[in-house]
Amino acid sequence: MAGRPKSFDEEAAMDAFVDVFWTKGYGGTSVDDLQSAAGIKRGSFYASFGSKDDVFQTVMDRYWNGVTEPGLSNLEPAETAIDGVADFLRHVGRFMSENPFRGCLLLSSAGTSTSKVEASEAVSERMAHLEARLTERLQTDPDLPLDRARELAAYVLTILLGLNAMARTGHDGNSIRAAAEFAASSLHKTL
Repeated sequence: MAGRPKSFDEEAAMDAFVDVFWTKGYGGTSVDDLQSAAGIKRGSFYASFGSKDDVFQTVMDRYWNGVTEPGLSNLEPAETAIDGVADFLRHVGRFMSENPFRGCLLLSSAGTSTSKVEASEAVSERMAHLEARLTERLQTDPDLPLDRARELAAYVLTILLGLNAMARTGHDGNSIRAAAEFAASSLHKTL
């Protein structure tokens, strides 16, 4: 005897879950919020998606692949490593200005504590990967020692978190883009 067919679209549900976590954060999101956003019942939620932590892991993967990875593609086309990182900062400034009161799901999740170890690890691993990608790109500059590349990557993460805070608190998009441009331009002065 086969089970009842699903009466909801899993892809649409995942999009709704991304939106809920992005807007409310991990700690502010309940299973009720998730099932309500997807229009499904609690039993269907658990049967299809598992726990809140399972959904958060999937949401973080989906966000990384759909938002973070395309943003990181701005690192590569530039002629120099510093120019690539500056282009990435400009991209992030544009993205933040287009997402007032939300900012970036990854950075917002990094800026708050989560109550579950699994959720914290999902965020920590992605933040470490982001920092590693920045460091790798900076290391392509033959005149930049590894220690300096790591310092600059940490500096850029600090800027990203600041831009995210500006977006989350509703700063004007022009202010966010101006801050990103200033930070991007200042990278050349850090060498």
